[in-house]
Amino acid sequence: MPSDLHIIQLDPHDDSVSVRDRLTFAPARRVLLVWPAAGSPLRRKLDLLLVLRQAGRLGLELALVTADPVVIEHARDLHISVFADADTARRGVWLRPRQRVFVPPRDDLARLELADAILSQRLPRLSGQTRRQMLTRWLAFASGMLALLVAFFAVAPSATITLTPASRQVFETVQIVADPSLTDIDIESFRMPATVVTLQATTRVTIETSGRERAGASQAQGLVTFINLTDDPLLIPYGTIVATSDTYPVRFETLVETTLPAGDQASVQVPIRALPEHSGTDGNVAPGAINRVEGDLAGLVQVTNPNATYGGALQERRIVTADDLQRLLVLGRQQVLQRARDTLLYQLSDERFLVPGSLRIVTERPEWTIFSAYVGDAADSVSLDLRAEVQAVVVDERQARQVAYAGLAPYVQPGLEIAPEALSFSRGDILDITPDGRVTFLMTVSGSVAVAIDEDYVRRRTQGLSVSEARRRLERELLLDPYHPPHISTWPTWYPRMPLLPVRITVEVRLP
Repeated sequence: MPSDLHIIQLDPHDDSVSVRDRLTFAPARRVLLVWPAAGSPLRRKLDLLLVLRQAGRLGLELALVTADPVVIEHARDLHISVFADADTARRGVWLRPRQRVFVPPRDDLARLELADAILSQRLPRLSGQTRRQMLTRWLAFASGMLALLVAFFAVAPSATITLTPASRQVFETVQIVADPSLTDIDIESFRMPATVVTLQATTRVTIETSGRERAGASQAQGLVTFINLTDDPLLIPYGTIVATSDTYPVRFETLVETTLPAGDQASVQVPIRALPEHSGTDGNVAPGAINRVEGDLAGLVQVTNPNATYGGALQERRIVTADDLQRLLVLGRQQVLQRARDTLLYQLSDERFLVPGSLRIVTERPEWTIFSAYVGDAADSVSLDLRAEVQAVVVDERQARQVAYAGLAPYVQPGLEIAPEALSFSRGDILDITPDGRVTFLMTVSGSVAVAIDEDYVRRRTQGLSVSEARRRLERELLLDPYHPPHISTWPTWYPRMPLLPVRITVEVRLP
């Protein structure tokens, strides 16, 4: 690239300010502005002129590479060279640009006509027709503005009146009968349909067995000391019997054969075991309790046990009793009912409720009642797998509320009304449940009986009045709650009167 040509590639977002800044740093005398393929900056003739003047101040020659017809037209007016590409610009001849955007015509007659046209536009029209036209226009404008103001104050303002009528609390408890044989509500008799639901539920229950039986006994054992009362050695045979001196002695036998050394007071220790007839805790005797020797050694030796014998015990095992099976049945039935209750509560919607106390087992079969062991079987625990058909009564609370609502009929007199949305309902006690599923229960309904207010009457009596006068009129003509006076809000808030159109007045009636 020759050193006397500098190319500036424009961006779609470039404007005259950014391009002039970039001209300041041009290293060559000739500058070629190249337009981007997408977008077209500097489309205004003024922007192009400002760039051209900046180039003149910096002593630069300016040329363009662009296909935008608008830019090409402005460049032709400013006498700026436009080339197809940079190579053509290097080889081509560059024009000397103009410094003015508008060039006055050179013909004297054309100049006079231009001056006359400008003067005629600046001088006011003084003819009568012009004055009449201006007056008509001003009158039409004023009439339009007046009509807009009238329409605004007739249609735009709005108001909201909040009234709290005088009221009193009512409270009524209604006895309702829910009968599965009914298909529809009987308001006069306070009766309604009920649904009997049947389902199967299963459970498994395990308890420890309570029975005990003897399964044998262990024989006590220990050590005895034999003392020689002679000067000769003595043989103590295996199975030598030693015993206590009780009325009913406890007898033991030696477990080894040994020799008692000669000499007075010579001794030897021998292990012993209680005889089978003394198995169990009877063989556990205190130290020194064994003091007799039976057989040929009696009178020749002395015997004693320095320590208590031990290990004699009765062996027991758990067995299943009839009470165990009965307890399993009771627990199993309780759990079956609980499982059925949980299933029904999960399936029921918020508008239906399960009647407490109506849940009962209606069918049990032998093949559905399986014990893991029976009476007399040895077992530490016994289990029951139980299945049963369970029946329950379900009541639709929406229908119950409709029946209970009818109990407020005596309180509704002419000129009074009850707001259903302000009522509250609560279920009471279950009085009776028959085997066929008929349920008698109580439901309490409470709410407010208020003076009826005609909203159209309120609108007619307050339209067009001032806010204060409308409030006083409502207090005089309506029976309202003295603790909640009428509240009126208007729009616009600065507008002091009620709307002329009743449809622009909103009446809200609130129960305390």
